Amino acid sequence: MKANAPEKLYLSKNIYSTYLYQVPDPDDDTAVEYFRTDAFIEKACEWLRTHSEDDYFELIPDANYCGAGTLNKKRMVEDFEEYLKK
Repeated sequence: MKANAPEKLYLSKNIYSTYLYQVPDPDDDTAVEYFRTDAFIEKACEWLRTHSEDDYFELIPDANYCGAGTLNKKRMVEDFEEYLKK
């Protein structure tokens, strides 16, 4: 069943009906995007497998000792969010 289900589904409710209907155009102003849970988890795990903390580690300039740095969590979260939006 899941193999035939789309990864994303766009639904809307028109003013003449109490029922939701599928919208073919995701840019429709009334459309709400629904994402299959298993597809979301799979996509998030794939990003975590292909990225590491080292990708977002930034050295602190003028530190008193070699290798002092910090994790740029903001950039990491932004990249993760962009990946999920694709």
